[in-house]
Amino acid sequence: MPSWKKSWNEEDIKKLKSLAGTMPVTMIAKELGRTTGTVLAKAVEQNIPIRHRTDEVTSAS
Repeated sequence: MPSWKKSWNEEDIKKLKSLAGTMPVTMIAKELGRTTGTVLAKAVEQNIPIRHRTDEVTSAS
């Protein structure tokens, strides 16, 4: 079954809560076997603060 169709159970939500704030959302998604979008959507739905950071490359001129 595609990861975007996979239902969330209590264990998944507990794992999301425990991982939130400890690693970037991309790593959490990989750990849970889900897409970044579904992890973010579930975090918002559950009011779980999540670290969503993108590293921008800056060049010195």
